[in-house]
Amino acid sequence: MKTILPTKASLSAMFAAALALGIAVPAQAAIFNTPPANVGQVLSDATPDRVLVAQAPDAAQLMVRIQQLEEQLRSVNGQVEGLTFQLTQMQTLIERMTEDNEFRFQALEGGASPKTNAVTQPGGVTQPEALPHDPAQTTTDAPEDAPTTIIPEQGVKPLPGEAEFDPTFDDGSAAPMDDVGNSGDPLVGTGATGGVDLTTGQPLNLSYDPAAAPSGNADADAQYAAGLDAIQRGDYTFAEDQFSQFIELYPDNPQVADAANFLGDALLKRAAYDQAAEVLLNAFQKSPTSPRAPELLLKLGMSLSGAGERETACRTFAEIDKRYTGLTPALVSLLATERSRAECPPA
Repeated sequence: MKTILPTKASLSAMFAAALALGIAVPAQAAIFNTPPANVGQVLSDATPDRVLVAQAPDAAQLMVRIQQLEEQLRSVNGQVEGLTFQLTQMQTLIERMTEDNEFRFQALEGGASPKTNAVTQPGGVTQPEALPHDPAQTTTDAPEDAPTTIIPEQGVKPLPGEAEFDPTFDDGSAAPMDDVGNSGDPLVGTGATGGVDLTTGQPLNLSYDPAAAPSGNADADAQYAAGLDAIQRGDYTFAEDQFSQFIELYPDNPQVADAANFLGDALLKRAAYDQAAEVLLNAFQKSPTSPRAPELLLKLGMSLSGAGERETACRTFAEIDKRYTGLTPALVSLLATERSRAECPPA
């Protein structure tokens, strides 16, 4: 049997075939576009990790932005509620002014016409409607023997047992008024023009300008007024919300100590002693010389006592006597009551 040795021509053919195969395989791989490293893998195993890593910062930034928008929305809601309260007060004021002006106009018109709806003073004489107002006509038409009514210049003769009324009497106690004269509105009893504040019974200050308020911020004043009104009405939940926003939004406002004091009241009402203690302590540390400081310390002690920190509460009560003198009787009485409730030792 002969052994067939490869010739130079057959070797060349084999190298050519090998080169052809080496070129054809990458070409086919490029056509299918499937990387060898990914063969046999599921598509979900290839890219999700990179997608999650890319999305995590975006999700965190989105959550922070949502929280910022919620905080801004709460702030805007508080300002809207404060402005709504201020608008209600202004509407009440305008209604009172309108009623007062109508009464004055009716009084002026009634004085120039035959008919009048003005209220006469006791013992006064009301002119009959049928009585003519022309003196010449009265002289011509009236019979000669008809009795005449003579009205004295300085008041009317009183009935038996009745004091004489002198319309010209003036002891100087009334405040000066405008050209229209004193108002007949029973709510305006102080001699000052304008309506009356329904909460205090005092005349409203019609020259009030929110832009010229001491705080320099009309929104802050409106929100503080809304919280104070809620405290007076007993709506402590709304008051807590208003004063919390007020302290957060306007930390440099002159009324922050007062707002913290009322916020402490609202928190004590719902037995939130820890929160009340934190609010009152921060307010006292910022304003230790404020007129509200003794009351802030007192309510701080009440909060600590309610939270079970009686020893600390007693030390807080003792600081009031050490730091401040000239306390009001009401504050002294409340301090004694709270000391007894906390079972503090005698001072």
